Amino acid sequence: MSTYEEARARMIKQTRREILTALAVMYSIESLSFDEICRALTHLELADDQVVKNDLTYLCERGYVRWTNERKMMPWKDRFYKLTAEGKDVHDKIEVDPRLEP
Repeated sequence: MSTYEEARARMIKQTRREILTALAVMYSIESLSFDEICRALTHLELADDQVVKNDLTYLCERGYVRWTNERKMMPWKDRFYKLTAEGKDVHDKIEVDPRLEP
């Protein structure tokens, strides 16, 4: 693997871990909106919202995050996200997912 690919993989993993961390902070309180998650990641200086959309899609498919709105075709900006119990276990390092480890 090239240095560029390794750096890119590290950045993807870091972004996904940061999303889990932002959701873990609010785990027992409430869901976070897409905009709130993006604001929580401003320190990473991501290129655009598409990065967050891709990582949220991945985390939802893995079962670590779910969106809590009821309508099927809701725009990204209107969705609210919550960490699942499985996502909390991964965040707390009770279960290990090598795809999210540095």
